[in-house]
Amino acid sequence: MGLTTAFTSAVGPILGIAVVGYLLAMLTDLDVEPLNTAGLYVLLPALAFHSIVTTTLGGGAVAKLALGVVAYAVVMIAVAWGVGKLVGESGALLGALMLAAAFPNSGFVGIPLSEFAFGSVGRTTAVLYLTVQSLVVYTLGVYIASSGADRGFTDALVEIFRLPLIYAVMAGVAIRALGVAPGADSALMETAGLVGNASIPVMLLVLGIQLHETDVTAVTRSVAPAALKIAAAPVIAIAIALALGFADPTVAKVFVLESAAPAAVTPLALTIEYAEDVTPGEISAPEYLSTTIFVTTIASIGALTVLVAALQAGFVL
Repeated sequence: MGLTTAFTSAVGPILGIAVVGYLLAMLTDLDVEPLNTAGLYVLLPALAFHSIVTTTLGGGAVAKLALGVVAYAVVMIAVAWGVGKLVGESGALLGALMLAAAFPNSGFVGIPLSEFAFGSVGRTTAVLYLTVQSLVVYTLGVYIASSGADRGFTDALVEIFRLPLIYAVMAGVAIRALGVAPGADSALMETAGLVGNASIPVMLLVLGIQLHETDVTAVTRSVAPAALKIAAAPVIAIAIALALGFADPTVAKVFVLESAAPAAVTPLALTIEYAEDVTPGEISAPEYLSTTIFVTTIASIGALTVLVAALQAGFVL
C-alpha cells in the first residue's frame, strides 16, 4: 500500500505530465525553447519569491540546507571521480560523470516531486535547494565542465546574475528580513502564487520534451552515473542529513529526495559550451551526459517511488 500511495500521490503525476510533453514533442513540431524561457524567466522566479516570502522555515534550517547542498555536491564529485577512474573514464567524459552525479534535477523533477510528497514545506525546501544548487553549478560545475578547455570559466558566472531566479530569491529574503511581507491575500502574493503554481506543470512538460529530443548514443556507458544516482546518492544524502541534524524532519526528507533526483539538465548546457573536442569515432561529453540524463530519469521512476514511500512512512529519517 505504501508503494502504491507513493506512486499515485507523488511519482505518478510527474510521470503523467512528462509523458504528455514527450507525446507533444513526438506528434508535433513544438519548440521547447519558449516554454523553457517562460519557466526560467517568469514562472520559476515567481515560485521562488512566493515560497520564500510565505515559508515558515527559520534561518537555521535554511543555513543547514545550504550547507547540505554544497556538502552533497562536493562528496558526490569526489565519489564520481573515484568511480570514473575505476571504470577508465578521463578528460571531458570524467567531468561529465562528475557533473551527472553531483547535480540532481532539483527543479524540473525535484520541485514537483517534493510538493506532491510533502506539500508546501516540500515545495519551499525544494526551491531553496534549487537556488543554492544553481550557485554551485555556475561556480564549481563550470570549473569541472571547463577543465582542460582553452576557455576560462569565469565568464559563465554572469549566468547567475542574468537569470531572474537569483533576484527573486534576494527580493524574498529582503522582504522577510525587513518584516514587510505582504499578506497572503494581497494582490502581489496572490499573483505570485498563481504564476508560480503554473511552473510545476510547465517544467514537467519541458522535461518530457527534452527526453524526447535526447540523442541516446551512449547507453552502455551510462551504467556508472546511473548507479551513482540510484544507489549512492540517497545513502550519501541521508548521511549528510543525519550529520546536519535538521530540526524539522520534513526538511531533512525533502533534502534527501531532492538529492536522489535524476541527473540535471543544466550541466549539459555547460558541457556543450566548455567541453573539449573528441577524437573522431569517440562519443562526446554532451552525448555521454544527455544519455545519462535520459537513463537516470527513466531508472529513477521505481527508485523514487520506493524512496518516497520510505520517507513518508518514517523508515528513513
